[in-house]
Amino acid sequence: MIPLNLYINLEKYGVGEFNDSDSAIARPYRRLVEDGVDPGSISYLLIPSIASSQYKILGALCETPGQRLLFFPGCHVRRLNSVFSRKSASTGKTLQGIVDHITFEVKNRKSHITEVLSNGKRRVALELPRRREVGRKLNAWFGMTVRSVDLFDSVPGRLWFSSKCPVSDSDRRLDLFRKAGKSSRVSTLPVASPANDTFLQVNFFVDFDPGQVRATICTFLPNGPPELQTVIEIPATMTAQLHGLSLQTGVGMVKIHAIVCDGVPAHDVVFGF
Repeated sequence: MIPLNLYINLEKYGVGEFNDSDSAIARPYRRLVEDGVDPGSISYLLIPSIASSQYKILGALCETPGQRLLFFPGCHVRRLNSVFSRKSASTGKTLQGIVDHITFEVKNRKSHITEVLSNGKRRVALELPRRREVGRKLNAWFGMTVRSVDLFDSVPGRLWFSSKCPVSDSDRRLDLFRKAGKSSRVSTLPVASPANDTFLQVNFFVDFDPGQVRATICTFLPNGPPELQTVIEIPATMTAQLHGLSLQTGVGMVKIHAIVCDGVPAHDVVFGF
């Protein structure tokens, strides 16, 4: 194995230099360097920080050659506390490790969660059924309930990360790394920052008919424990305020619905499905 110390340049959006191999900016590339898996096209989803002039990283989205979408959350607090449902209070679901990324399979609309164990190994921790269709050709993927925007990592001008790969395949992997870096995209989202007794809810959908006008969207929110400290009233539908990110294969778009809601989360970050 050959040790590598690589960097990703985001000088248009961040300042300074960080060394963080666990950042969502680095994790798709670590997967490439360590496992030899082509990440495909990478898009960084950034949100403005009210407290500073720096952007925060909501996450990295990969569109792989195998027709999978991978989302790498941009916060270090990524333990799966519970799988929630609006219809009933759910039993908490805790992983041994932390969430590395969440996968959506374009062909069959199924999803799964990959976790990182304490020894650094990654494995599929939770298989999820076909994502439900909440509109014509619109599939709900997952939601993030977040106490504060400050929980997301800041974006540096240059991010360094360390990794290892086999000497025999290092040239191919480094070539893929350079190509993926040159073709990566950055998308900024106008996300409001929650104040006291409110939280940020970011919901992800996959839209296979993005030309269709969607006036309303199905509510994809927690309604109470273990996600929130108290039950809140949530409407069945909400006005669609969707930020769209076109998929480079042309099959559709990832739609992101980010809203601030009244309520107090029971955890800093909760993933819902």
